[in-house]
Amino acid sequence: MLRTWPALLAWGAGLIHLAIGASIVAPSGDATTVLCAPMLLVGSVELGWGIAVLRAGRIIGGRGAAAGAIAAVLLGAVSLGGGAPVGAVAISSALAVVGGSMAARAARKGEGPAGMGEEPARALRVRAAGMALGVFLVAAVATPALALTDAVGHGSGHDHGGDLVVVDPHGGH
Repeated sequence: MLRTWPALLAWGAGLIHLAIGASIVAPSGDATTVLCAPMLLVGSVELGWGIAVLRAGRIIGGRGAAAGAIAAVLLGAVSLGGGAPVGAVAISSALAVVGGSMAARAARKGEGPAGMGEEPARALRVRAAGMALGVFLVAAVATPALALTDAVGHGSGHDHGGDLVVVDPHGGH
C-alpha cells in the first residue's frame, strides 16, 4: 500500500521547492538569487524522480533518493539565508526526508514492481486506496507550505498594474 508514497512525497517536496525558488529568484542576480535558485533544480529533480518511480512501478535509485533528500534539506537550509520562508522549508524538508528514507528502505528490501502478474481485485483496490490516501495526505501537508511562499508575487511576472478598484454597488443609494 505504501509503495507509491515516496514518489508522492517527492512531488510534494518538489512543488514546494519550485515555489521557494520561484518566489525568490529575481532578475537582479543578487545574493538572494544565488541562495535560492538551486531550489528550482532540486524541485525539478524531485518531480522527475516521482514520475519515473510511478512509471516503473517500483523504487528507482533508493539510496540516491535518500542522498537527494539530504541534499534537499541542506539546500533548503541555505535558502533560508536568501529569505525563504522557514515553514515552507521545514515542511518540504520533512517530506523529502520521509520520502527518501522510505525509498531507501524499499530499495534495501528489494521490492519488485507493483503490478507483477495477475492481482486479485482486492489487492488492486487496496493499492488504489493507499495511493489515494497518500495523495490526500501530501496535498494536506504541501498546500499550506505552498501558501507560505510568495511564488505568485515574484515568480509569475504578471503585473497587471494599478490598484484594485472596488465598486460599491450601494454607493449611489
